[in-house]
Amino acid sequence: MSTLTLTHAQLLDPSQNLDQLSDVIIHDGIIQSITAAGQNTNQDDHPYPANNALLIPSLIDLSAHINHLASETLAAARGGISLLCSQPNSKPIVDTPADVSLIQQASTNADNSEVLPLGALTQGLKGDQLANMHSLKQAGCIALSNAREPIKNALVLRRIMEYATTHDILIMLTAEDIELSANGMMHEGPTANRLGLAGIAEVAETASLAQQLLLVELTGCRVHFSQISCARSVTMIRDAQAHGLPVSADVAIANLMFTDTDVDGYNSTFYVQPPLRSEADRQALLAGVNDGTLAICSNHQGRDIAAKKAPFAAAEPGMSTLDSWLSMMLTLVKKGELELTAMVNASSILPANILRLDAGIQLNQPANLVLVDQTAEVYYDAKSIASRGKNSPVLGEMLMGRVKLTLSAGREVFRA
Repeated sequence: MSTLTLTHAQLLDPSQNLDQLSDVIIHDGIIQSITAAGQNTNQDDHPYPANNALLIPSLIDLSAHINHLASETLAAARGGISLLCSQPNSKPIVDTPADVSLIQQASTNADNSEVLPLGALTQGLKGDQLANMHSLKQAGCIALSNAREPIKNALVLRRIMEYATTHDILIMLTAEDIELSANGMMHEGPTANRLGLAGIAEVAETASLAQQLLLVELTGCRVHFSQISCARSVTMIRDAQAHGLPVSADVAIANLMFTDTDVDGYNSTFYVQPPLRSEADRQALLAGVNDGTLAICSNHQGRDIAAKKAPFAAAEPGMSTLDSWLSMMLTLVKKGELELTAMVNASSILPANILRLDAGIQLNQPANLVLVDQTAEVYYDAKSIASRGKNSPVLGEMLMGRVKLTLSAGREVFRA
């Protein structure tokens, strides 16, 4: 029997319309009491003084590429993340129930933040033959995805959607026409032209997204679009939702923080998929988060330093972001670009709703929360990053927000 009493925490939970200085009692992992600060009548010999730190629902990451589960779930715990969806392009590819079981067991053994496996939509992620989608769902996959591997053609995608609709399976898609993006490495624009790098036009995303939305309209499939990157895509998702289509979407934190100009000097740290776009795109994506259209994901993809130090054309895409995801968002809040309530909604409440999980900080429910000093500045270097992948875009930078405590399903997975 254990009790944790948080005193004088600035509780913010838009799903419960809570924004107040509070005392919170957690008994055996269950939230037992939420009162205004100072009104708790229960005595605790060892309360945890929050000192006005921000208490929010812990983060739910809709997309992370997991290569070293133990270090990456530790990074997630230290970064305020309680749940993270692992893309199926791991080794082995997650296209059988046995593969799902391996991830679940590894997550249990690590005893950090919980990993929710995403199963493969197609066998071997090859895009042509459907995986045993129902068996993957029964094995515990919260959704199915083809990572960023292409679906062979529209007919295969239609069959996927029809099957998913029949079995009430959430599918996650990326919008990319591989013929239009062929060999592209960054956003098509002045920076790509100056550097002589092959560009990826916005239409490579929007043309694919348009086709996928039409198939959603035809099949009624519940679809989440992962990592959109263009202003026009935000408008298309917003319009689809307004017309009642069962769709949701997220944006990677990198696309909210950076633009294609950060690639200047052939900086492979900023070589990511989808590519960093223009400042106009970044502002439209921020607007989509602030108005509740978009969730935010880490799109974490840890890489060995050697893989990122290769010449740009030979480098591997991806950023290590689990450790810094919350601080990156809070830095955008400090800059006035991201609303704090929208941040909580986009990184916790919306993801929970998309995955059909309980959202927010609720009485008599397991505690999924993070306590963070949002006013503290944190310096990021290789030693401060728990993930084995050190290819972080914020190395050497000061960001806002120091995580003090993370609880996942009532388990204390991190305490500073």
